[in-house]
Amino acid sequence: MSGDPKSRAVSKAGFALPSVLFVAAMVSLVFLVAIQALGSLAEETRRTKAGADFEAAALTLEARATFIAATAPVGPSGLLQSNAAKAPMVLTLDGAPYAVSQDLSLSAQDEAGLINLDNLAAPAKARLVAALGVAPVLQPTVLARLSDYMDPTASRRPQGADASDYARQNLPPPPTGPLRSAVQILGVMGLRQAMPAATWRSLRDDITADPSSLVTNVNTTTPVAMAVLYGMDGRQVAQVLAARAQAPFTDLEDLGRAAGVTLHGDNELIFSMPSGRVALKIADWRDGLVYRSRLFLSPQDETRPFWVVEPNLSSQIEAEKKATPPSNAPRFPDPAA
Repeated sequence: MSGDPKSRAVSKAGFALPSVLFVAAMVSLVFLVAIQALGSLAEETRRTKAGADFEAAALTLEARATFIAATAPVGPSGLLQSNAAKAPMVLTLDGAPYAVSQDLSLSAQDEAGLINLDNLAAPAKARLVAALGVAPVLQPTVLARLSDYMDPTASRRPQGADASDYARQNLPPPPTGPLRSAVQILGVMGLRQAMPAATWRSLRDDITADPSSLVTNVNTTTPVAMAVLYGMDGRQVAQVLAARAQAPFTDLEDLGRAAGVTLHGDNELIFSMPSGRVALKIADWRDGLVYRSRLFLSPQDETRPFWVVEPNLSSQIEAEKKATPPSNAPRFPDPAA
């Protein structure tokens, strides 16, 4: 009978079991979410600590590199241990990495060996836009906009863009003058959309902007800079690097002869010694962190013989984090040793 007390008790018990299971499942889900949140918090704490530790280590290495750069004699491609003839190199300025620890490296690059955005002839500017991965059909437009971007007369080329065009797109206005840092080139209207982001990341350490320096050092010019500045291919670049390792160049003609091409340049703008402006890069290969800064040396100024500008701490993307530390890199020198 439906009115039987025993029947009603069984019915209530059968109804209670799913409720208990549901509550248990919800409690388990809450615990799982809490555990995941704690795990994420722990990982975030670890990353924050790793970033702080790396920044402290990077600033220490920057100070050590600055001390070496400010006190060591200068050679054609780097800093020497002494003023003696054929003195060994203590720190090269050609961007080669030095090992600091298993996961930490430092490189120093003479900026006169880079692509200076403020000192590019028209052919080199065209090769740079192509190297940035801009499609051929878009290159004339990007070139025109780049020229307008830096043109102090504020004139507008047929395919270019002036300040009013930037205003209509709600973009920061063009500097209409020299660039002060390499990343300023990313402000050219449409450039970010026209080039692969990965290409910029691969080339950014080969590019600088310095309106106060118009010289090129043939002994620290990077492979990418050789391709952009002089139109060299991979084989020619390899020949230059091999010849330069045997003996430093004295002029642009030396570099051209090593590549098997004829190069002529203004002797007042072609140097065979570093410029006194150094791009520093410190990388943490374990946590994918990078610290960059620019070191300017002015030994004639007794009150300010050097200064550091544009310090920047950033994280590498996942593809870059998978890269392995440089193998067989020499140890970074300790100036106190």
